[in-house]
Amino acid sequence: MKYKDVKDQVLKLLNQYTIAGTGVEDTYNNQKDYILRIPSLVNDAMMEIATTQRRIPVTVSLDELEFQGETEHELWFAMPKDFYQFKSGDVFRTRHGITMHTKYFQEIGRYILVVPKKAVPCDGAFILTYYRYPKLLDESEPSDTEELDNTPDTHRAIPYYVAGMLAMHDDPFLASTLMNGYEDKLAKMAPPVTAEVHPVQDSYDFYHYHEMY
Repeated sequence: MKYKDVKDQVLKLLNQYTIAGTGVEDTYNNQKDYILRIPSLVNDAMMEIATTQRRIPVTVSLDELEFQGETEHELWFAMPKDFYQFKSGDVFRTRHGITMHTKYFQEIGRYILVVPKKAVPCDGAFILTYYRYPKLLDESEPSDTEELDNTPDTHRAIPYYVAGMLAMHDDPFLASTLMNGYEDKLAKMAPPVTAEVHPVQDSYDFYHYHEMY
């Protein structure tokens, strides 16, 4: 869905898209004020959806990450700037039936992935999956042809959020109705319940370091 489509849908929900079949001029009433506020509200909605109900997975190999340095036993890599969180809560690769654990922390505004050197043999790839933040619009001057990030069903929910926020002061009843519509669509995006099996790592990392070193 393109930004223009979202903007048009917002104005339609506010009954400000046309008057007697003629498009509403930017100079009419608060039309321009509404239009100027739309991009930042679209970004708010995209961020909320991508960090709650419809996260965006990305799979990368260790070779694609930016190398940050090393210690005697560890290699440090910077996660991409769009990193939100790891998909499973931990990171591992399985080689010959052995699960290799890693750890990560935040430094200088970016997450650093720390991998034991022995977990990265030259004859195998280290693959990890993480969730990323959405690509946001330029709030000062978004292009009408710019595609919104995430899946199509999330795009259909965003105009309800934006229109609800815009109507909050002018028409509280309409705002409440629109926000209820947004929350309903958001609830329907919830991922189905699934089971994931992961080994439990020793809190003191004894097993980890025994295996790695």
